[in-house]
Amino acid sequence: MKFFSLLLVLIFVFTACSGKKTAPPAKTDPATSTSKDNASNNKNEDENKPKEKVKLKYLYPLASEYLQVVDDLNGSIVIQKLSEMMNIDFEFIHLTTGQETEQFNLMIASNDLPDMITHDFGVPAYPGGGDKAIADDNYLRLNELVESHAPHFKKLLDNDAELRKTIITDEGNIWGLPMIDKVAQDSFVGPVVRQDWMDELNLKTPVTIDDWYHILTELKNKKNVQIPFIMGSQGLPQNDAFIGAYGVNSSFFQVNNKVKFGPIENGYREYLTEMNKWYNEGLIDKDFPTGNQDAAYMTTGKAATLTGGFWIFEPWEAASEDPNMKLRGVPYPSLKEGEKAHFRQNNLRMRGFHTAITTACKNPERAMEFMDYFYSDEGFVLANYGIEGETFEIVDGKYKFTETVTKNAEGVPMQIAFVKYVYNHGAFLRDWHREDEVFADFALDACDIWENSADADYMMPPLTLTVEEGAEYANIMSDINTYANEMRLKFIMGAESLDKFDDYVKQIESMNIQRAIELQQIALDRYNQK
Repeated sequence: MKFFSLLLVLIFVFTACSGKKTAPPAKTDPATSTSKDNASNNKNEDENKPKEKVKLKYLYPLASEYLQVVDDLNGSIVIQKLSEMMNIDFEFIHLTTGQETEQFNLMIASNDLPDMITHDFGVPAYPGGGDKAIADDNYLRLNELVESHAPHFKKLLDNDAELRKTIITDEGNIWGLPMIDKVAQDSFVGPVVRQDWMDELNLKTPVTIDDWYHILTELKNKKNVQIPFIMGSQGLPQNDAFIGAYGVNSSFFQVNNKVKFGPIENGYREYLTEMNKWYNEGLIDKDFPTGNQDAAYMTTGKAATLTGGFWIFEPWEAASEDPNMKLRGVPYPSLKEGEKAHFRQNNLRMRGFHTAITTACKNPERAMEFMDYFYSDEGFVLANYGIEGETFEIVDGKYKFTETVTKNAEGVPMQIAFVKYVYNHGAFLRDWHREDEVFADFALDACDIWENSADADYMMPPLTLTVEEGAEYANIMSDINTYANEMRLKFIMGAESLDKFDDYVKQIESMNIQRAIELQQIALDRYNQK
């Protein structure tokens, strides 16, 4: 008996020490026989159970014009719906218009951080950029949170390599979630003409620089237009229009990933030569460097053409002294008909408004889930159009705003009313077509013309320099930019002969421009390797 007792003890000890656990015998009681199913059901119940209410303090840019519609962003029906859905209370901070930079820098210096911060529209960039904000232990690196709590945002990054490059920093960080366009927006700035005068003079739509010289001369001689073309105060039309026809711009660009500096290229000399001719023949304002009053010049008939945005067409026509005034968009010009310039106003899918989560946030997972919802299919509709039956209806398969938005009780333009009825800016997937009904067809047609008449092949992507590179680059380019800007005006206005262009180039070369080009090349190579 002693032997068998000892044997049983040894067997028990050996079994216990083996680390193997045996499941308890199944009970036959119907109430407890489905223990596995019950555990699964309990898990689903936990997932569906409302989450604990949390509070997020959120610095969100809201200019004074929007504050005539809401007291703060809690007045947005989108925020109200999401607050209820996600059980989040928001405390919004809106910096004082005109004092944003001072107030933001003070917030950073005093380490008085909210939970979330959306940049742009007044809220300045973090000094030194997003990587610096992470290194300073003020902003969270969001890569891991995106992986675990932002499936919709992650899907966007995984499906668009170029979008991913514009969001992830050179150091591999995601420091903020931005506004992303569902598809990249068309060009919204380009050359504009008085089409009624063009028709009156039987002038064809200009597509080359020579065409432009012809129509400007006709407008001056036959319509007695004082300023046929409104030139920018720096001697450059907006968004590299006209200068782009010569295969250069006024700064850095790239051809087949090789960086160049426009103001020392031969195409730049050709542009200056043409603008000098226009200046001498009175086709541009003699006092253009002092600045122009574009709207006043156009609406009074003092000027006939310029580069501008599609949003100016209807307001300027309505304000014009001439009831027959018609503004229309025309192509970005090239040197030869059938060719395309490689510069224009260009838009990426990533549109800024980065929203960061700070290290002060005690519930970063909930903050991430809030942002990620706006990249989902449901969140896309809510953010862009609001609530069906209240702010939009579906007509012929398309979203259409109701009069609640278009003829809002606040009596403000629709784009301002957006702050209350849809999501205006921040981290979300935007449908830029939602604003189409605000504008006339001929204004929207201009965007198509500008988009298709030129490409952006020579334009630089959004690059970042390291702190050390940035300091060296700024030191070089400060003097070069000042000198190049001064000389551009002198060349156009004839204060300096274009025979001196080679001397001008040598001067810029002596100011270490090649090192600046090298730094830009390093940054471009780094971007392409992401």
